[in-house]
Amino acid sequence: MTSCNNSPTAKEEDVQEAAQDLIDAEADLEQAEYDSISDFNTFKESIQLKLVENQNVIDDLKLKITSKGKVERDIDEVEINKLEKRNTDLRLKIENYEQGPEQKWELFKVDFNNELDNLGQSISDMADRNKKK
Repeated sequence: MTSCNNSPTAKEEDVQEAAQDLIDAEADLEQAEYDSISDFNTFKESIQLKLVENQNVIDDLKLKITSKGKVERDIDEVEINKLEKRNTDLRLKIENYEQGPEQKWELFKVDFNNELDNLGQSISDMADRNKKK
């Protein structure tokens, strides 16, 4: 006894349906990759702007400490150099990031934003201390 599902027509329909499912899955994957790349590029552009702002503040701090006494200036230079290095490290980190799985990207964004926020706070603290002097 043969069921109608085993007919050549039914099998061909199953193959066509599977082929269409594969095409749909590939299209979904391409769209997800495009969305991920677009998300990364948007994030990268906004980060680069923040890093440029940070560098501008750091450059201003360098100018402000020139009028200080040698000991105070030397102490501030060390701290400013550390801030500048952190800013440069973040710039390199975002430039050299290679996209991988979505979960890795989300974790990267969270970690990167935390580092950037901490750096921004450190720069603000240093700027505030230099205003008071």
